Amino acid sequence: MSGQHAAAAQAAWGDELPRWVLLLAEQCDATSQRRAADKLRYSAGTISQVINRKYPGRYDAVEAAVKGAFMDSEVGCPVLGQIRVHACLEHQRARFANTNSIRVRLFRACRDGCPHSLIKPGVAAGKETP
Repeated sequence: MSGQHAAAAQAAWGDELPRWVLLLAEQCDATSQRRAADKLRYSAGTISQVINRKYPGRYDAVEAAVKGAFMDSEVGCPVLGQIRVHACLEHQRARFANTNSIRVRLFRACRDGCPHSLIKPGVAAGKETP
């Protein structure tokens, strides 16, 4: 462990430091907190709160974003097949658009019980963001 973000994560989390938080902190040290945040589509403030174990939101959503963006984790999408977790989260965040049938199918699948979705079934876009 070398940089300031990794050291802050270790200090805040102690022996409970999850691998994904350490990886996030190391990404911040390797590039910048802003670049890591932009890749995850979170604010730099949110990333700081996660690293310092002060985030009031859902850690599972940030964890999924980190695993998809930096750990190449994949899930089986009922519409697209195997996709990276990061892409899955992007589809969950997308607002409804009937521009093509795949977007419509993705919107519905993310809200109708997909096991990888962080959205409660039946919740409209914009009401709850993963």
